[in-house]
Amino acid sequence: MIHQFSLRTCSPIWRSRYDFVAHHFFFVFELELRAQKNIMHLLSRKALAKNSLINLAGFIIPLIVGLTAIPLIVRGFGVERFGVLTLAWAFIGYFSLFDMGIGRAITQLVAERLGVSSERDVSRLAWTGLLLMLCFSLIGAVIIASFAPMFVTSVLNMPESLREEARGAFILLALAIPAVVLTTGLAGILAALQRFGLINALRVPMGMMIFLVPLVILPYTKSVASVCAGLLIIRLLFLVLHVVACFYAFPPLRAHIGIVRSEISSLLRFGGWMTVTNVIGPLMVYMDRFVIGALLTISTVAYYVTPYEMVTRLWAIPVAAVGVLFPAFAAAKASGSSHWTTLYSMGGRAILGIMAPIVLILVVFAEEGLRLWLGADFAQNSAVVMQWLAIGVFLNSYAQVPFAFIQGIGRADVTAKLHLLELPIYIIFILWLLRRYGITGVAIAWVLRSALDAGLLTLVAHRLAEDLAAASRQILPLLVMPVALFAIGMTLNEIYVKLFFIIGAFIALSVVAYKFAVTSDEKTAIRKMARGILRT
Repeated sequence: MIHQFSLRTCSPIWRSRYDFVAHHFFFVFELELRAQKNIMHLLSRKALAKNSLINLAGFIIPLIVGLTAIPLIVRGFGVERFGVLTLAWAFIGYFSLFDMGIGRAITQLVAERLGVSSERDVSRLAWTGLLLMLCFSLIGAVIIASFAPMFVTSVLNMPESLREEARGAFILLALAIPAVVLTTGLAGILAALQRFGLINALRVPMGMMIFLVPLVILPYTKSVASVCAGLLIIRLLFLVLHVVACFYAFPPLRAHIGIVRSEISSLLRFGGWMTVTNVIGPLMVYMDRFVIGALLTISTVAYYVTPYEMVTRLWAIPVAAVGVLFPAFAAAKASGSSHWTTLYSMGGRAILGIMAPIVLILVVFAEEGLRLWLGADFAQNSAVVMQWLAIGVFLNSYAQVPFAFIQGIGRADVTAKLHLLELPIYIIFILWLLRRYGITGVAIAWVLRSALDAGLLTLVAHRLAEDLAAASRQILPLLVMPVALFAIGMTLNEIYVKLFFIIGAFIALSVVAYKFAVTSDEKTAIRKMARGILRT
């Protein structure tokens, strides 16, 4: 059996922190799902809580490694090579577009059909999707390898001394596309099966290797191409491990290998709209750094991407939740249950309740944190950028709940159309604000796009399910109040003022959350929990 991630392997300090997060993040599940005894296992309280917590741990551990490794990588490779390396990391993140949306389609369709269709049919559906992903990924690898030299030479503002090295790096990354895409599909099968323990037992070391491979190679060479060769080997290894994990979690997958032609249309129909999302969504996420690299300098990319990589690691929190909610929404639809209203409210409030204090600290202490982490140079060039990006991450974290709902009920076409609408608006924002405010303007454009995305997704979710409006009213105070506090926090300069502000802001957040965003049953549970703590 693949090693199952366990909080018992963590130190006592981290175990206590995970227990604290689990207790507060999921107490809503304890209250509101108690009456749902007849709902399928996929929607059970224990499954949702346990899987979300495992997902969260799977994202946090690579985050800790990244925070430790990035300063060493910057010092070892230099700012310009680190800028190239961040673009390489972006390429790896963007490779998911070459699955043409089939990976997400596999998760949604397998989650719908488990317990409804035979194991043989589910297995052949999964193999049909994986075969389609292999074909599309091979085409993508050829395209990227062909255009990599022109991209490095003509698009990026690359120093002459780094061009040959960068060309080799991007060609090697192109060879990794099939492995990355197929790994995504296999992880999608495990997600549909709710085997998040297996997913994260593989995700944790794979995420750590992104940062550890450069450090291992650094004593021998500073070549970014060598780093990319190491990342290619790691991706191939973890592809094999994902295959083994899927065979273990779902033995019929090994026994019933084959394709079903009639399923191709279902996969392509859902995946076709997902492809639009997979192309435009990551494009809007990663476009900023490529625009900076083309119009400014590679060293400027590093000043932008370093705080970006830091704050976007906070996506571990919403992704941990919505990774579980997505198949749960699909299962709720398949069972004819309106349980999605409870899931929507729980997910939105839990994510914002945890994200708000973390983002507030990042906004208020951005300059001090960067100076301590990377030195005065990064603090001077990246502090304001980090503040804006942290606000954008907060808004985007909430947006992932309506996004998961819309796609979970099978309406991938809706999210694709919204992204088509947002893309030209974002391009206008990013080019206009870049010329006026430099990389700070790019960060502001990213925040504006995140706000627009969150608003549109919420409106569409309400149209698809009118009962979600009540859930959104519960979520709204936890969205508006923190944004107002972020705006105030960005204006503060003195360290003592910041400390007093943080204390007052935490009290204000707690009062607003308790008064407006917590149900009466939850208030009763909180009072009982407080009395228990006092007695202890």
